[in-house]
Amino acid sequence: MNAPHKSLNCTHCGSPVPAGRDDGFCCAGCSYVYDLLHQQGLDYFYNLKGSAALPPVAPQALRERDYEWLNLMQTTADSTGEGDVVELRLAVQGLSCVGCVWLIERLFSRQPGALRVMVDVVHGEMRLMWQRGQFDAVTLARELQSFGYLLGPPLQDAGRKESSGLARRMGVCGAFAMNAMAFSVPRYFDMPPDFAFAHWFELIAAFSATLSMAVGGSYFIERSWRSLRAGVLHIDTPIALGVTAAYVGSIGGWIGGVEGLKYFDFVAIFIFLMLTGRWAQQAAVERNRRRLMRDTSIPETVGVLNDEGAEEMKPVADLRGGMPFVVKPGQTVPVAAKLLSRDASVSLEWINGESEAQAREEGQLLPSGALNIGTEAVKVEAVETWEDSTLRRLLDARKEAEFRDLRLERLLRGYLAVVVVVGAAGALWWWWHGAAVAQALQVMISIFVVSCPCALGVAVPLAEEMAASRAEKLGVFVRTLGLWKRLLRVKRVVFDKTGTLTLENPVLENPEVLRALDAEARAALRHLVTGNLHPVSRSLFDAVAFAADATTPMTGMVKETVGHGLSFVDAAGCEWRLGRPEVAGTGDAVLTRAGAVCAAFRFRDELRAESVQEVRQLRSQQIEVCVLSGDRAHKVAEIARKLELPTSCWQAELTPEAKAAWLRERNRDDTLYVGDGANDSLAFDAALCAGSPVTGRSFLEQKADFFFLGHSLRFVSGLLTVARMHRVATRRVFAFSVSYNIATAIVGLAGHLDPLVAAVLMPLSSLCTLSLVALTFRRATAQARRVGSLPAELEPVPAAA
Repeated sequence: MNAPHKSLNCTHCGSPVPAGRDDGFCCAGCSYVYDLLHQQGLDYFYNLKGSAALPPVAPQALRERDYEWLNLMQTTADSTGEGDVVELRLAVQGLSCVGCVWLIERLFSRQPGALRVMVDVVHGEMRLMWQRGQFDAVTLARELQSFGYLLGPPLQDAGRKESSGLARRMGVCGAFAMNAMAFSVPRYFDMPPDFAFAHWFELIAAFSATLSMAVGGSYFIERSWRSLRAGVLHIDTPIALGVTAAYVGSIGGWIGGVEGLKYFDFVAIFIFLMLTGRWAQQAAVERNRRRLMRDTSIPETVGVLNDEGAEEMKPVADLRGGMPFVVKPGQTVPVAAKLLSRDASVSLEWINGESEAQAREEGQLLPSGALNIGTEAVKVEAVETWEDSTLRRLLDARKEAEFRDLRLERLLRGYLAVVVVVGAAGALWWWWHGAAVAQALQVMISIFVVSCPCALGVAVPLAEEMAASRAEKLGVFVRTLGLWKRLLRVKRVVFDKTGTLTLENPVLENPEVLRALDAEARAALRHLVTGNLHPVSRSLFDAVAFAADATTPMTGMVKETVGHGLSFVDAAGCEWRLGRPEVAGTGDAVLTRAGAVCAAFRFRDELRAESVQEVRQLRSQQIEVCVLSGDRAHKVAEIARKLELPTSCWQAELTPEAKAAWLRERNRDDTLYVGDGANDSLAFDAALCAGSPVTGRSFLEQKADFFFLGHSLRFVSGLLTVARMHRVATRRVFAFSVSYNIATAIVGLAGHLDPLVAAVLMPLSSLCTLSLVALTFRRATAQARRVGSLPAELEPVPAAA
């Protein structure tokens, strides 16, 4: 097998540089921001960044955006409160390191009236403070956008409740564990019972363990109880059993004066370690969830027109049939509506997968989920309620039940049965052979204590974190726990076409025509396409936005004639137009200056980089690859031909319901679905696991199990490789834990497992499993490199890079 191709890394973000680019950057956006940082004397950013990876600067991040929501938030903040200082909290997309914090602080300090900015990288937020009436938040937002950072409405606090609650529990239980350990150690060193403070030491240890049970132990006990009531065995069940047995035995030993039953320090330390592992798991997942902001193209409120024609902002939930309202440029039509404006240009890509713009005339129906890609707001009349709309149904769709690992449940069931039987049998054996009740109880409790999956509770989160870090090198960010187990069951990968297998925008087929334009024509073209969401405009923007001589701004109101194109008149009175050619066959779009053709552009759908190689790689691993699309059959057939897929492995012109039905017929909890539009939402819910590319509109990324950055599909097989690494690590940890539990159970049955031995063995076993996980990932990486199955992104990067 040939050695894998080693990718160079982008000078700006550190992502692999695609084949064919020789400028050291993965995309034009990174090149643009790199030059901008040096031009403005902000290149110290790279000293602070170090080797940290940044998200690539996608062209859509630099397109013109609607900041009316921010203007409204600032107006409200400036007009409320007291004093001269105003404060506002916003979400930030694109944060990754201390260099980002430094850069945002520098850009903020340049703004008039700016006082202080606090950037929270962990939660993806920033708090601004400025002098009332002297600051322009929109100006700051646009400047941050030019460097690749996007601002959005503040995140809902519900998104961080789980990890924040665990962090608080963990911090408090850490203090209790230190107390319990500190006041238990003297007893282990033969502190005499008649020592003046011996009683107080035991009281403090018991009180610390009790508080630890109330704050931290209750978390595992409650989750275990809920799972048992639902008929499911969870990993929290043996944790709850062990910690409850240790605590109850310790209280009994303390009241009865039996030293061998006092496990107060074990209880407190064990709870702290388990909370630490659980917090690490949850925090990593929530960190990835916060990388993407809420999609502002799906409005929460709309401007409803009253009898006088004025707009009144109302929640979309208030929409009723016959109610007229306004859909602004770049916004989604929330409910099916009749067009009241003369015409409109909309995209139905989210609904049927077709990338071409659709022209609609007055009186025609706009379906729920249609995107207004025109340059002007349109007036529509609702023909249904929000509750009845397709968009609401797709937004609210969720998986009916969490993935259940039946093999793990059977294993836990057998594990718990063995633990209970061995513990009870050991106690009965000792009591039957003349031992005191206290000693028999100590044997049983010691078995329950050492059988707690302490090592698993600490090592498995480390395996999750190491797997997630390797996935991030592939440009993949995990959003749900349990993804790695699901990926191991994948036997079929199903792709949507538009925006998933193909790039989000059509590719310019003749870029030499664009390069041949003079600087004035390129500047005019950029002025025409900036802010327009038509696929052709988006494609041309991506091609011309970062040209050095196209940055001189032009003036003039851009007008759109639906179905014909865009036009404006420059300061010299010359009319520029971008639209359909008058002569068929000369191109898909032409740029004219005063009626004379300057350039004719041709476009084509382009597969994402390395799609063909990735499909071949998946099929060589006996994984079935299929394509489902709502686009027209001849387009899907052409993509399937390029991917070398048989006719049985692709379907065209499918509705969202048909996609989901196709999956339900064939899915045996073994299908990975990758899509990006609202028409893929129901299919997400029918699949075992799902992923989505990050586009200019964050919709499915918010409900996917993972999302990915970049223009390549080469991550899929790499993700499966990481899942196998994760499986090897967890299996080895489990094997060690079983061996450890058997050995300690034998010691406990022999009556030699006193509280001191348990307190020493617990952290040692955790340290051993942590080392085992790290060693397993290192060796698995080395082995995959030797056999040539390691993706280039997972290769170690030389220091010189």
